[in-house]
Amino acid sequence: MSYGHNKWTKYKLLRRSSRLASALPRTSRLTRRSLNSYLERFGKVIIKPSNSAGGSRVIQISPVGNGRYEVHDGKRTSTVKGRRAVYAYAQRKTKGGKPIVQRRIALARVNGKPFDVRVMVQKKRKSRWTVTGTLAKIAGPGYIITNTARSNGKVVPVSTAIRRSGLRPGSRIKGKLKSTAMKAVRQLHKYYPIDTVGMDMGVDTKGKVWIIEANFKPAKSLFRKLKDKSAYRRIMSYYRQR
Repeated sequence: MSYGHNKWTKYKLLRRSSRLASALPRTSRLTRRSLNSYLERFGKVIIKPSNSAGGSRVIQISPVGNGRYEVHDGKRTSTVKGRRAVYAYAQRKTKGGKPIVQRRIALARVNGKPFDVRVMVQKKRKSRWTVTGTLAKIAGPGYIITNTARSNGKVVPVSTAIRRSGLRPGSRIKGKLKSTAMKAVRQLHKYYPIDTVGMDMGVDTKGKVWIIEANFKPAKSLFRKLKDKSAYRRIMSYYRQR
């Protein structure tokens, strides 16, 4: 049986693992009912197309009182009145993208900007899965997405982002990021013929680790931006020996 590579399918496959369920932000297909339910249960939510990449068409909805909602779209924010109008906005924004609604995770921040973590997990022929590189992606000013090209953000070592965010202890968080990413990749490997996965992981303001999404064609160039090129060289060596 073949499985689609969209966000919704990967989420459902990851949810099959009891070891990963608590690390996955609650996610549903976007309907008027699911949007209402998520806003009531979680307050802030993220809406994005299931088949998009690179942070495209991702919006955040936040209640601001009196039946009004703030919509954060790219670098812009606007206010929409009523859930019917919010749903219509989300439908227009994600048209044709099989949208999903997701609990918004309060990501840790560096100088007020959210960051997430890319964990590269790879395997050579007949070898075990290995974490070959990690980095933190810090969103650009005014953005909620961490895609560096789209938000004009930057990459830094994970330990640097954790230290600057004020989270402690950094070594425990970094270890949890790697182990959770590894579990997620092993789960996905049951359903997909993969040998390289770029796991996007989140760390919230309390230090809890979350799975954001799995990329089967991750950008290698991100690691080239780090001052220390050892991870980039290691990643490329795995590509050459696939």
